[in-house]
Amino acid sequence: MSSADLTDSTRRTLKVRRRPLGGDRGLAPYLFIVPFFLLFLPFGAGSIILAVGMAFVDWPLGRPAEFVGIAKFAAVLRDPVFYTGMYNTFRMLLAYLLVLMPLAIFVAVSMAQLGRRSVNVVQIVIFAPITMSLIAVSVIFDLLYDDKVGLLNGLLAVVGIDAVKFLSSADIAPWSIVAMRIWRVLGYYAIMLYAGLQTIPDELYEAAAIDGANWWQRLWNVTLPMLKPVTMFVLVAASVGAWEVFAEPNVLTEGGPARATYTAIMYIFDVSFGRFDLGRGAAAAVLLAIAITATTGLVTLLLRSKTK
Repeated sequence: MSSADLTDSTRRTLKVRRRPLGGDRGLAPYLFIVPFFLLFLPFGAGSIILAVGMAFVDWPLGRPAEFVGIAKFAAVLRDPVFYTGMYNTFRMLLAYLLVLMPLAIFVAVSMAQLGRRSVNVVQIVIFAPITMSLIAVSVIFDLLYDDKVGLLNGLLAVVGIDAVKFLSSADIAPWSIVAMRIWRVLGYYAIMLYAGLQTIPDELYEAAAIDGANWWQRLWNVTLPMLKPVTMFVLVAASVGAWEVFAEPNVLTEGGPARATYTAIMYIFDVSFGRFDLGRGAAAAVLLAIAITATTGLVTLLLRSKTK
């Protein structure tokens, strides 16, 4: 049986179960988010406005600011190091999402097959890495990845495989950092997806089973479509986090080798606090914010278009 053979009753059930975002809930949801905005407006929004304003001035530390228009943006766009940071960040983002999302969905679906007690234990285990300090995790992986005394190369030596330059090879170092990031956040996003799975009514699976759908067809035609709202949130959150990668390459490789792991945030940090050019750093931050907004907007539009 193919997915096209699912009866109209199953498809009608899927459509009925989808409800518009928000529903008929009145003002209650908005009242819950009021405390957030009371803190965000003076501190978050205020910082954003200040950063945008700084992008149009030359403000060396210890001297008055001087308005220079778009000169700082022009300086950033002429700097090849900025493009290196953006390119490295973007390619690491793609690899991160392409590996993270299937793995997170697989872990979430696997947890859904377990009993309650087993699920509780698994959730504790896979959630633990996200609670660890990012710097501590980076130091641990620095020891794991070490060319000479690292645990991973020690294991490879046991089976007769030459040592891998996880952090000292320009071809391998970016993906070593991506692997570390995935290890740290996989459980976090898998638990989000697992929570989304719990909202899918059992009768949808029962209707699909009556229609003769196998496990793969139920996954493809019931689970994934009904999980799209949560998947959209996870994709957007993971995309934003991937654009902001800084601590891992800063600790593990300092942007090397040959700037293979040099990221956009590292560029902003270097020009702001290395060269003390706050205006240029702010301009780079604004350009990065535009890239993040474009990426998240594109992801949202693609997923919404497929949902309709």
